[in-house]
This record gives sequence, C-alpha cells and structure tokens, in this order.
Amino acid sequence: MKIVLLENSNIEYNGSDRNNPSLRGAELAIINYSEELVNLNYDVTVLNNCKKDSTINGVKYFNLLSRNYDTNYDIAIANADANLFEFIKSKKNFVLSHSIQNVEKFLRNKQLIPFLKYKPLVLCFSNYHFNNRSFLTSFYGKKVIIPSIDNDFFDTKIENLNNKDIIFYSRSDRNSSIVIKTWKKLFTKYKLNSKLFISSDLNIDDNELKRYNIYKKPYLDKVDLINFLKKFRLSIIPGHKGEVFCNVAEESKALGIPIISLGYGALKERVNHQYNGILCDNENEFADKLYELLKDDNIYQKFKKNLINDRGQHRWRNTVEDLCKLFN
Repeated sequence: MKIVLLENSNIEYNGSDRNNPSLRGAELAIINYSEELVNLNYDVTVLNNCKKDSTINGVKYFNLLSRNYDTNYDIAIANADANLFEFIKSKKNFVLSHSIQNVEKFLRNKQLIPFLKYKPLVLCFSNYHFNNRSFLTSFYGKKVIIPSIDNDFFDTKIENLNNKDIIFYSRSDRNSSIVIKTWKKLFTKYKLNSKLFISSDLNIDDNELKRYNIYKKPYLDKVDLINFLKKFRLSIIPGHKGEVFCNVAEESKALGIPIISLGYGALKERVNHQYNGILCDNENEFADKLYELLKDDNIYQKFKKNLINDRGQHRWRNTVEDLCKLFN
C-alpha cells in the first residue's frame, strides 16, 4: 500500500532533522507517522518544503512544489490543510486536525471546497478535540487518534531525586498570566527558594524576573532539552481552550515530572488526578496545590513513581497501529 503525507510548513526539513529545535509538534508528527508506517512495511512518501529529494529511514521526501514525484497513492494524509490533496490522487484521504477550527475559521482558511471535493476523514487528537470539532467542519467523519512524542523522552534515564524547581514551557499564550500571577503570590507569601522557569517567548520585565526568582528556559535542541527538563520537580500547565493534545504534558510525564493543571482544553485527558498530578477546579486551589506539591515530598514521590512505572505505554507505534485500522 502506498501512502503519502502532505505538509506545507515553511520549515525545510526531512527525517534527519528530528532533533532540530525549530521543528514543532506538527512537523515532528509527520516524521514519526511516516517512519512508523515504514516500520509496518508501507511504501511511504512525504511531500513538504524539503530542499532536495532524499530517502531517510525508508521514507521518501520530495519538495511539494517540484512535481518530481509519483502522484498516485492508496492513502493520503494532509497536515491541517485539505487543499494539499490537489497535488496527488488517492483512494482515501485523511486530515490531521491541530485545532477546534470553528466554521468561520474553516471558511476563512478555504477548506470548504476541498473538503467537498476530496471527502477527508478528520483525525482528532483527544476526546475534547473530537467533541468540540463541529460537524460542519468534519462532515465526512472524524476519529480520535491519540498522538505521542519522540521515543527519546521515554528512553532517557531518570534519577529518582527530590527536585525542587518548577517549569512552565507551554506557549506564552497558553494562560501564562495565571502561572505568573500564582507564582508571584506564593513567592511573596512563603519566601520560596525554588526557581520558576518559563517559556522563552514570555514577555516579562527583567526586574520582575530577578525579584521573583524567575528564569527563562533556554532555546535547546531535543537532546539538551530532555536533559534540562528531567531535573524539574513540577510542570505547571493550566491548559487552554485551544489545547487539543499538549505535547508539553506528555513530555513532562515521560520524564517523570508531575503536572499541576486547571484542566482546560485536553489537559483533563493528559493528567490522571491524584495519580500523576493534580487537576484543580479554580485558581485558588491551583495556588494551594502548587505550594503543597512543592513542600510535600511524599505526594511528589508518589506521582513521580507512578509516572516512571507508566513510561512508554503509548508510543508513536501505538498511534500508527490505531491509524492503520482506518485504512480499510
């Protein structure tokens, strides 16, 4: 069976770039989907913005605009944009959806006509995503296919230490204001000696950084990022209504870092309350539980041990095996 994955990111990449820090979750997903499909003996091509034709780990990469590739496939998987199907012919089409995408956005992004023409099945990344993606933007059907993260996060060695610092490294528009407000409140009230690390894109005054013991996470490639992250005690992820999966949560869990969250978006599906983290009902509870987890090593160790025991239970291979069930 011949499968093609289509992607129109401006980033130039192929399978040799999986450790490149400029790649985001969408590009890494294409690499992982394609390589796991090859491992299951499918003939796989990726059409994207790569500089030159190449074959990496069994996956054939071609520049989408070059037209220097076979155009006939059994399965086509487009990354977010149904217009990409115009480049090929296929028997069955899928769209990887990365957002709720309301009707207005669906029309503004010119998805209606290609959806009517190519009849794709929409792949959602969580039950939250599935339940909030409108029928009017997925009228040929939708299915939940849970993504994963790179195996390196599961396979790195973790030391079972009582770490003390915490981190927020979601995008700054993912309710970072709640994190900063909560941290300032706790830091002032309890004179904390822990450090808070925040996303590098978060705009905060240098004086505030110094006053509240806040540091910006450095810009790191994947290997250095893993070694950096596994030293943290807690991962703070309030969640956001636009969060349909949350790679940050899965990376944190894989590295044995308990999560404290308000459960917005898909975070209720990423955190198992009182097993590997805490889901809070409001911002006051969020602050109280954050302080409790900073101070109570017994609860922290319980969550951390559960996370370590559960590492690697859902990898990209599991994701792709679920996807293949939809091919027939």
